[in-house]
Amino acid sequence: MKRIAVLSVLFLATAASASPQTNPPPAPPSAAQAAPAPSPPVVPADPASVCGYVTNEQGETPASQDIFPVDITQIDGKSTPLQPENRYRTKPGTRVLTVSDAIPPHYLPASAIAQIAKMKRLAEQRAYKKLEVEVKPGVIYAVGARLLRDKLDVDSIHDNAYWEPVVWDQRAQPCK
Repeated sequence: MKRIAVLSVLFLATAASASPQTNPPPAPPSAAQAAPAPSPPVVPADPASVCGYVTNEQGETPASQDIFPVDITQIDGKSTPLQPENRYRTKPGTRVLTVSDAIPPHYLPASAIAQIAKMKRLAEQRAYKKLEVEVKPGVIYAVGARLLRDKLDVDSIHDNAYWEPVVWDQRAQPCK
C-alpha cells in the first residue's frame, strides 16, 4: 500500500513538472478512506501435486494491513487436531474453513476488548466464521482475520461484524 502511495506521489510530481496544472492534485486518501488491501497474487496450480494446504501460520501476519492471526477449527466440517499444526493438507477444490479470530488485544481499543470477550463467551458458535477457499494443487493459502476498524461499535461487536476471514497470501508448495 505504501509503495502504491509513493508511486502515485512520484507520478503526480512528474506530471506537475511536465505541464502546469490549474488545480492542485487530489490529496491522498486518509486511512479511513483507503481502499482495502489488494488480494494476494494468484499462484498457478501445480499439476504434479495431488493436494494443497491451508495455514494460519505463514510467517508474520501483516498487522500493518489490519490482518491478524486466526485459529482454524474445522475444514469441511471436520475438526482440526487440538494440537495446532503449521499447515493443514487438503484435497484440491472448494474447502470451507471454520475460523475464529485471534486478534491481539493491544491492537483493539480498550472499550472494545471487554465487549469482544463477552460476545465470544455468549455467542459460542456465532463467534466463528466460515471462509470458502478454492484450493489449487501445489498451493498453500495463508488465512487471517481482517480487523474492520469502522465496525468496533457495540452493535457490530455484538453481531461479530468487527472482523472478516481472508486469504492474505498464496505460495507454491509442492504436495505429492
